[in-house]
Order: sequence, then structure tokens, then C-alpha cells
Amino acid sequence: MGKMYQVGKRVIGVLLSLALVLTGIPATAFAAPNNGSEETIGIAKTDFLKASDKLIRKNYGTGETVYLRGTNAGGYLLQEFWMCLTNSENNVACETDIYNKLTERFGEAKMRELVSLYQDAYWTEADFDNCAKLGMNCIRLPLWYRNLVDANGNLYDNAFSRIDWFVQQAAKRGIYVIIDMHGAPGSQNGRDHSGVNGNDDRATEVAISEFFWGDKAAANQRLYLDLWAKIAERYKDNPAVAGYDLLNEPYCAYRYDSGKSDEELHSTLWNIYDRAYDTIRGIDKDHIIIMEATWDPVDLPNPSDYGWTNVMYEYHQYHYGDYDNTNGEQISKMQGKLDAIAKANYNVPSYMGEFAFFNKAETWEAGLKLLNDAGMNWTSWTYKTASNQGNWGLFHHTSDNKVSISGDSESAIREKWARVATSSENTSLTAAMKKY
Repeated sequence: MGKMYQVGKRVIGVLLSLALVLTGIPATAFAAPNNGSEETIGIAKTDFLKASDKLIRKNYGTGETVYLRGTNAGGYLLQEFWMCLTNSENNVACETDIYNKLTERFGEAKMRELVSLYQDAYWTEADFDNCAKLGMNCIRLPLWYRNLVDANGNLYDNAFSRIDWFVQQAAKRGIYVIIDMHGAPGSQNGRDHSGVNGNDDRATEVAISEFFWGDKAAANQRLYLDLWAKIAERYKDNPAVAGYDLLNEPYCAYRYDSGKSDEELHSTLWNIYDRAYDTIRGIDKDHIIIMEATWDPVDLPNPSDYGWTNVMYEYHQYHYGDYDNTNGEQISKMQGKLDAIAKANYNVPSYMGEFAFFNKAETWEAGLKLLNDAGMNWTSWTYKTASNQGNWGLFHHTSDNKVSISGDSESAIREKWARVATSSENTSLTAAMKKY
């Protein structure tokens, strides 16, 4: 019977493939075998998500309710050295420095080859399998604008091949993908996770946030809008894409000490969100558009003021005190954020796009239950980290041998970065995650 079942599946597969050709439905829309042994859920055209008031529903907003819950693919397309297998050095402390130093040492073609080797190893089909086994239905994919364009802003010939692969592999396992502009042209916050590094100095971070400020801001924003137009054109009909996350942590650490008023910060950001919204909606009428608050609901407008529909509001929450939750602050601070969201009462779905409950697994369990009970969509930060970063990562690199971008030979860089393919499960955290 097993053999007949396998033959039957192959026949069905042929018929589905023919249907795809005739209907134009993306190939990512249907289930595929997982490691040749299990049939996965897959994502069909009727699973296309849209916002319906405060909920997300399938079938273009008319079907069953979905709560997006999973993790971030942090460190994959944009490295943060504290969690990745790359050394922070005096002249190399962010992704821009990686690109520049490798180009200086080996040429641009070799730089792209080495970066691609790292990315090929960092996230493989096994990582999708790990996420599926934990019961996730969503992965937020942080990307850097230089993943798509060269230093002059020209789109690479194969710019979308990696994102295409990521979305396709996630879809095979019934997992949605949120495409997140984590590092915008010019940097939206001057932090290493935007691709540049202001060395934790607020004045420097403001100065190098050339997406918002300075002579280059207008050109950087034009490139940003052009990239969102290209992303929307590429994925407008793809049901495996849950939504477009417009801009990660705008202003970030200097939000409250930039020397700029709340009014200026809000109006600058909200106008950019509005322009991005209009750009995407001119191409893609259906995908959810996600707007981030840095850090609270007051930092986002009432969506009706701008005429925004089918949007989701995103929040991040990190409380760096009381790591062990000895005083209950990890939970009380998250509860405070949830209370503020409820009080704002925006008629949109709410999404905790990044968060951590730090040291103790029982705190994670309590915190995840809190999020679920509040009806939140969420993705933890993050999937994989260096082994010494504890419960920041659901999985840990098994190697601690970090690359020196300035000092290692090409062969040493290749050998060390290839090791990011191997990781071990952080079982205390994954056990807590799987429950929720």
C-alpha cells in the first residue's frame, strides 16, 4: 500500500504541476515532501493572508483566523557580530565593513562569492525543518538593501534568487515569510543591525542615519521606494509572503535623545511610511503592509488618519534589566507594552516582531503564554546565535571559531564560514517555544 500511495502522490503532483501552468498560481503554493518521508501542509492560494480589523485571516481576509508565530532569521542576510561567527575588529564592525574590506582584499566578485558562501551555509533546508518541527507558521526574514543592489544602487541580475528560494522552502513546510527591510539605504538608525555601525554613540548614530538626515537622504529614500516597488512586483501574487515589513527599528537607540522633537521624528517617519504604502499599493493591492513603532503605540498614527488599510502594527520589546526575571520585570514590562497596545486600540492586527525573555526557560513560557493570551502575532529574536549567547538563540553554532575579515586568508574565511551550517538545538528554549 505504501508503494501505491507514493505512486499516487506522484500522479497528483503531475496534475498539480499542470494546474499551475494553466492557472498561473505560483509553484510555492502547494505542499511538497519533507525529506522524502512526510507530507507537509503547504500554502495554497486560498491561504493568502489579509488583515480584517484586528485579525489576520486566510482567503484574502475572508477565511479562518491565523496567528503568525515563529522566529527571525537574524544573522543570515545581515550579520550582527555579537551573534555570528565573525569577529568585531577596529576596522570591521558591521556588514558594510565586511563588504568593503573583502572587496579591498580580494575584489568585488570574490567578496560576493564569500558572502554567498556564508549565506548558503547559514540557512539550509534543515533549518526550515527545525522551524516546522517546532510548530512555527512564520519566519521574519531581515534583509539589507545591499543584498539586492550593488554599491551604486544597481539591481543584481539574480537579486531575488535567495529570497525566492527562502519563500519557496518555507511554503513547502506551511510557513509564511515576512519580508523585513532591516537595513535601508543609508541606514535608518546608525546601528550595526542596519548595516553600519555608530559605535553606540548617539550623535554618531544620528549623523550616519543618512536614510533620514543629510544631503543623501532624498536619494536613499528614492532607492528604498524603488526596492519596495520591485519586491512588491516580485511577490504580489505569492500567498506564502505574509507581508512587507517596511522599516526595522527606525531611529532605534537615539529615539529619545536625538535632539529632535517627537513631532519631527513622527512626521518624518510617518510620511515615509505613507510614501512606501502608496508605492506598494500601486502594485500590490493585497499583501499586508507592516509598520513598526520605535518603541510604543504613540509612535504610530491612527491608520485611518492616512487612509491605510490591510496594515499591521509592529512592536519590539527588550528589557535588559532583571535578566533572570528575579523581580518579575521581564513579564511586567511586556505586560506594560501589551496594555499600551490595547489602550491605543488601533483597528489593526498587532505583531511583536522581536523580543526575548532572556535567561530562564520558565520566563519564556510565561511570556509566550502572555503574548498568546493577548492575541498577539509574534516572532522571537532569534533563530540561531553563537553558543555563548544563551537564550538569544533557539539553536547555537557548534563552532566558536570566528572569521577575521582583516586577517584571515581566503581559505580560512571559507573554512570558518562554512561551519555556520552546523548548529545544536537549545533544547530548554525550544521546548518552551514548541508549547506556544
